Amino acid sequence: MQVYTNSNRQSVKTIFAFLLILFVAYLPVSTFLFFIKNDAFNGYFPPKFFMSESIHAGHLPLWNPYINYGIPQYGDMSSGYWSPLTWLIASTVGYNAYTFTIEVLAYLFIGGIGMYKLCGYFNLQNKASFIAAIAYMCCGYNVGHLQHFNWLSGAAFLPWCVWGYLLLQQNFSIKNILQSALLFYLFISSAHPGISIGAFYFFIALTLFLFFKNEMHSNIFKRIKKFAISSSVLLITLMILSVGMIVGYLDILPHFSRGEKVTLAESLKGPATVQSWISVLLPLTTTRNDSFFATDISMRDIYFSLTLLLFFILSLFQKTSWQKFFLLTGIIFLLLSSGGIFNPFAYNFIPLIGYVRLNGEFIIFSLLCFIIIAAIELNRFITEQKEFKGKIKWIYYAFEIILFACIVFGLYKTIINKEGLLYSFKNIASQNGLSLKLKTLIDSLSFYDALWLQGIIQLFLLWGIKFCLREKRWNLLIKIVIADLVIATLLNLPFTGVGKASVAEVQRVLNKSPKGIPVPLLKPVINNDTISKYEKGLVGDWSFYNKQIGVKEEAPYPIKLNNTKKYFAAIETNPSSNLSKNNFLFTTNLNDAKPIITSFTGSQIKFTVTAADTGRIIYQQAFYPYWFYDNGKEKKEVQQYATGFIAIPLVKGENKIEITFEPQKIKIAMLISLIIFSTIVILLLFNPPFIRRSLSLS
Repeated sequence: MQVYTNSNRQSVKTIFAFLLILFVAYLPVSTFLFFIKNDAFNGYFPPKFFMSESIHAGHLPLWNPYINYGIPQYGDMSSGYWSPLTWLIASTVGYNAYTFTIEVLAYLFIGGIGMYKLCGYFNLQNKASFIAAIAYMCCGYNVGHLQHFNWLSGAAFLPWCVWGYLLLQQNFSIKNILQSALLFYLFISSAHPGISIGAFYFFIALTLFLFFKNEMHSNIFKRIKKFAISSSVLLITLMILSVGMIVGYLDILPHFSRGEKVTLAESLKGPATVQSWISVLLPLTTTRNDSFFATDISMRDIYFSLTLLLFFILSLFQKTSWQKFFLLTGIIFLLLSSGGIFNPFAYNFIPLIGYVRLNGEFIIFSLLCFIIIAAIELNRFITEQKEFKGKIKWIYYAFEIILFACIVFGLYKTIINKEGLLYSFKNIASQNGLSLKLKTLIDSLSFYDALWLQGIIQLFLLWGIKFCLREKRWNLLIKIVIADLVIATLLNLPFTGVGKASVAEVQRVLNKSPKGIPVPLLKPVINNDTISKYEKGLVGDWSFYNKQIGVKEEAPYPIKLNNTKKYFAAIETNPSSNLSKNNFLFTTNLNDAKPIITSFTGSQIKFTVTAADTGRIIYQQAFYPYWFYDNGKEKKEVQQYATGFIAIPLVKGENKIEITFEPQKIKIAMLISLIIFSTIVILLLFNPPFIRRSLSLS
């Protein structure tokens, strides 16, 4: 088996280099000059913001009352609720536009360091490892999906999981068991469910490869026993660590509108189409010509540097066993992510794939594989002091010819059509202010402009790469790779990652949100305040932030409870069933006094109300298990009203009522996960001798 030497420890200098490159490559984001657009603040930020506000108000964030009449926050698979990093930020500095942006950048950094460590398993030189790490940190997947928070977090921990799993299979010790379980927990607790499903198959493939790769080292029965024990121990440890998350997700599945298999038509949406493969050479071209690429712009970019592409092609002619495994695995995930004829097959015959809505996310597994393949080949070229001749020379010439052809064709089409960047300089110059000039420049860029412009950039980079390979100038090659990836990232970010507004402008909108978890105003839901259309485009629906109960109309959010979904569907067919004209807390008797709210935490509300007769009071929150009420006598389960709200019976006269959301099994599971997690972290930090000893598998 491959012996890991830990030859590429991250020195302070290396970490600083990663941070500097990250800062420059993602300059529009790292300087806070521009905010991360679309889904980032519209979908991923609101639940994190609520968790932060709730914790700082002294409440455990179990039920979020502000998202479409309420959801159990612990069951939100998109919010990173079970991620330790989410809890760390929420409970310390808190979530705002700045800390959220920093967290996005942190995931990119974590992914880069993870790839650097993973390359160390294969004993790659620091130079090859560094190039691979930068390529992963700035790859097209991260640039394209900057707004998709839990896609980035999944990509961040994926190489760490591979590294930890390989170490465990090499040395079965308590330390490696705990380390690997912790890394896998960080991955699944923060990643999009689709990436977790992809990882399930990726690690099955990796386990099978390791099993057959070492067939000469022991007989088949010993190998079966070894892998069965190591995998079982890891899985059991991970399940114990994840008991809170498991219980939380299982709890919501019967009440969750997305808990079922998607339709085949839905699963065909958002692939990384075959046309998108052009981005491995010309990433800027994916920002234009939507009809050609036939998918969302975020799914198109799979760039991972010109240098590594060159060595990836070279590796196809002489492959090690590891390169063969990663090539086959990478191709399978590439086809799986591309849609077309492959998707229906996977949908019908591969378990769990039918639950993935956007198969384009599987491309991260291909990029991981291809980067490792190329890094191994680059390392071999460096260590064996190979010359720039033979196959690599011919591959280089093929690239050169292709780039020349792209430049000529792009310029030809631009001139023939008499449109694009070359014909827009006068219009760009006439704009007032730098931001308007940049916007006009970006808007004027055509597909053919991207073709010739990216072609020229790539051609100069290619000439630099050839010089470095001929003269064996490896430090210069690293600088060229950095320049390559920084340029590609900066060119694509305006289209895929950032909006026109600044982070400060987003924060100004968020500052309008009341602090903490205040007592909501007792007024008709339809009168809840709102913000301008422009501001809504920055932060999403204002109902996520106004700290009032109820929404005028359904707010777009991925988590939908079945009861809430039925309520909004009923409104469409019968508008009179809309309860938004009522207060969020109202009685069924017209002569009853208005409730007086004395306490509110999100998961609890206390109020008094005087009823003229027996009746009911309606609390416009989604009916869900674990809601109880106490009217001064004993605690009882709440009743269901209409299509799915909470109803409490009233007695004639004064009623002092407390309604609470009490998911006791979730709380117990959370406590178990916290204790196990803390224990593992302490053991790994102090690293006592007993956890380092290898355990016998015989």
